[in-house]
Amino acid sequence: MTDLLPPLQTLLRQAGYSTRLTAVADRSVLVFEDDSVIGFAAEFNTAEELLTGWRNVEKSLIQRFASSFKTAGEKAWNVYMVLLAAGSATSEQAREVRWIEEDLDRTRKLAVCGLSSREQIARAIYPLLPIQHQPNLQHEDVAERLLRTLRTVAPHAARVALDESVPPSEVAKLLGERS
Repeated sequence: MTDLLPPLQTLLRQAGYSTRLTAVADRSVLVFEDDSVIGFAAEFNTAEELLTGWRNVEKSLIQRFASSFKTAGEKAWNVYMVLLAAGSATSEQAREVRWIEEDLDRTRKLAVCGLSSREQIARAIYPLLPIQHQPNLQHEDVAERLLRTLRTVAPHAARVALDESVPPSEVAKLLGERS
């Protein structure tokens, strides 16, 4: 079996989840939790194995952790089942895997096949990770950018906005005027 659980565990820990490995339904399962989510992750070798085995794994996990759900409060409404397979899926299998994610019975599901890298695993669990958008800001002269904007919205103010000899109250007055 390709070992997808160790990099998944690392990603989840970096995102602030507590994690631990356990065995359920004759396989290793990663259990993870934070202040608002409880989750389980199971790894399968192939798409076919995922498609035929995920329900049994989910059922076994729900039965095993039922008492924990009773004491989890609102978090019990936010339980995730992550189903990962290293093997790629045929187009028909891929469609069936997508259907798993539409099944909201008992748990929310993330199901992905064809995983081989940490980046692919991270993409598979994006709904569980904090927003990681890093804007790509180009280096730009802030004064020129301000003047360009002012020329559009307040041309009178643009002429004097950066002139230190003009009092700020005068610039503010010009900003309020319509061209």
